[in-house]
Amino acid sequence: MKNKKLVKVSVGTTAYNEEQNIVNMLNSVVSQKEKTIKIVEIIVLSDGSNDRTVKLAKSIKDKRIRVLDDGKRLGQPSRVGQLLKVFKGDVLVLIDADMLMKDDVVIEKMVSYFHSDKDLALVCGEALPLKARTFIESARNNYIYARLSLENEYSFGNTAYGAHAFLAYSKKFGKSINIPKKVLNSDAFSFFTCKAKGYKTCFAKDAVALYRSPSSINDFINQSTRHLAGGIQLYDYFGKEFVDAGFAVPSKIMVKIMFYQLRKNPLGYIFLKILNMYCSFKSKKDNKNLDTKWTTITSSKMSLL
Repeated sequence: MKNKKLVKVSVGTTAYNEEQNIVNMLNSVVSQKEKTIKIVEIIVLSDGSNDRTVKLAKSIKDKRIRVLDDGKRLGQPSRVGQLLKVFKGDVLVLIDADMLMKDDVVIEKMVSYFHSDKDLALVCGEALPLKARTFIESARNNYIYARLSLENEYSFGNTAYGAHAFLAYSKKFGKSINIPKKVLNSDAFSFFTCKAKGYKTCFAKDAVALYRSPSSINDFINQSTRHLAGGIQLYDYFGKEFVDAGFAVPSKIMVKIMFYQLRKNPLGYIFLKILNMYCSFKSKKDNKNLDTKWTTITSSKMSLL
């Protein structure tokens, strides 16, 4: 590895009213080690933020940080598409503004997969929740822990579920993809575009970013409905059979996940099941009317430190 040329990395994030965590997220990026990589730029693309997001991002004294702010609210998909057009590195690491790098070698671990496979187009990092503080947050995290408990038997990270808020694009793939302005889930869209074009993807389970699950019922409903509607919307671009295959999970795995949740948090599982049934109905009813400039999920945007 020492004899290999350093990979030039761009780190990008889109931000709408992220004043509570933007400094923490950026500090977790600027502190990354660079033994096998060189972080050439850290792009913060404000999506019409009207709080202190831009001011706080500019306050961090690091020459690599570029804050772009045109004052317009276009929605995350449009901003992700913009990032893909302007990044200069060999790799773009895309992270949500309400996340944190778990340690100081996360980006090196993520980019190492491109070192070992020059044909790799997209790397999906591991996104893990912080310790729960509310009942609804605990119920949601319990589902994630159930999936993790089966990691040796079935890897969700290698399915469309792995494309969640923390991705790395090769320059070739990143510059070739066009994110539709009205798509609700740009991460899953990137994943399925990769698969549809026959490009390689992989899951970097050792490259971990942390996030906070929604801690209120309203925030959970908004987020879950958006994700479910985004999945339905992908049918228009890739076909139902192809998308469903990307999200398909063996029945025996689903049964094990159910029993895990019932054993660890039975009341939370039942409550979450009811909420998910409502969100599923709502997403099928409203998926054509949902706006990419969705209601902010405020409880997940609180300071993560």
